Amino acid sequence: MTIYVNGRFLTQPLSGVQRYAHEILGALDQKLCQSPHLTERLGPIEVLVPEQVEAPDWQMLRLRHVPGGGGHLWEQGALWRASRDGVLISLGNSGPLMHRAHVLCLHDANLWEIPEAYALRYRLWHRFLRPRLARRAAALLTVSRHSAKALARRLKVAEDRFRILPNSADHMLRLPPAPDVPARYGLTRGGYLLSVGNHSPNKNLRALIAAHAACGAEVPPLALVGGDVPGLVAEAAGRNGRVTALGRVPDRDLRGLYEGAAGFVFAALHEGFGIPPLEAMRLNVPVVCARSGAMPEVLGDAPLWFDPRDVDDLARVLRYFAEMSGEQVTSMIGRGYAVAEKHCWRESAAELAAMLVTALETLALRQSALPVSSELRA
Repeated sequence: MTIYVNGRFLTQPLSGVQRYAHEILGALDQKLCQSPHLTERLGPIEVLVPEQVEAPDWQMLRLRHVPGGGGHLWEQGALWRASRDGVLISLGNSGPLMHRAHVLCLHDANLWEIPEAYALRYRLWHRFLRPRLARRAAALLTVSRHSAKALARRLKVAEDRFRILPNSADHMLRLPPAPDVPARYGLTRGGYLLSVGNHSPNKNLRALIAAHAACGAEVPPLALVGGDVPGLVAEAAGRNGRVTALGRVPDRDLRGLYEGAAGFVFAALHEGFGIPPLEAMRLNVPVVCARSGAMPEVLGDAPLWFDPRDVDDLARVLRYFAEMSGEQVTSMIGRGYAVAEKHCWRESAAELAAMLVTALETLALRQSALPVSSELRA
C-alpha cells in the first residue's frame, strides 16, 4: 500500500505553512534513509504535484507529476483519484474531501480569528472546506496546543483528535554563517532591529512601524523582511528614513540578517505557532514579541512581551530593550536558545511516521473487511 503526499505546497511561495511541509518531509526522508525497518513498514511514499517542479533533495520520497489542472480543483479531482488507494498526507490546510484515509494538518484558526487577512473568495471556500475535511480526516495534526483548542472550537471537533507536531528552527543551522550580509543590504551589523513576516495584516506592521517611529532615535533603525504592505513601508520610510523594507530575501541571506540584528521584533496579532521568533532565538538573537496566539506557549519566558494592539506598550518595550544592559541581553539570549533547542524537525517527523504506521494498519483492516466490489467503488 502506498503513502501519498499532497505536494501542492511545492508550487507555492515559501512561508510558514510551506516551510513546515518542506522541513517535516525532509526530516522524514532522512529518517527513512537511516531506518530500513521503518522504510519497510511504511512502503513507498509518493509526493504528488500538479505541475512540473524541481525535486527537493530527497533520497527515499518520490516526486510524481499528476496532471489535471491546479489549485483546489486539482486537489479535489486529480489528487484524489491518484491517491485514493492509499493514505494521503496533506500538510498545508487543504486536501480532497472525498479521501477516506486522509492525514490532515491545519495550522491555525486565523481564518476566523482575523478574517480581514484573507481575500473574500479564499475565506468563503476554506470556511466551507476545513470543517468538512476535519470531520472526515482519518487523523488531524496541528502545530501547537493553542491551535488545537482554537480549531476544535471553530470546526466543531474534539480537541483530542489533534496530534501536536510543532514547528522548529533548526533548519537555520544548515545555512552557512554570513557576517557580510547586513552590509550588502545597507545595514550596520549590531545596529538595527529586525522583523520577518509576510504582508498579511496579521503581522501588524502598521502598529510596529508606528511604535518604532514614536521612539525616534532612542531605538535602532528597523529592517523588515517579507512581502511589503503596499504604501505602508514606503510612507514610513519617507517620514523618518529609519525603516528599511528588504522584501523577500533568499534563505542564504536570512541567517546573516538575523545574526547581524541587535534584536528581533515580532508584532503578529494571531499565530498558530510563529516560526520567525524561534529562528531568531536559535541564532542567539534576543526577541521582543507580541503576547498573542500561541507565542507564550511556544516561547515561554524568553522574550520581552508586549500587547500587539497597544502601540504605546510596544514603544515602551522597545525603549526598555534599547536600554538593557549587556548582562540582561545575554540572559535573554540564553533563555531563548534553551527554548529553541526544545524544538526539532526530526522529532516531529518521527511523530508523523508513527501516525502513518497506524493509518496504514487501519486502512488495511478496513479494506480487508470490504467485499472486492466495494473496494473498486471506493
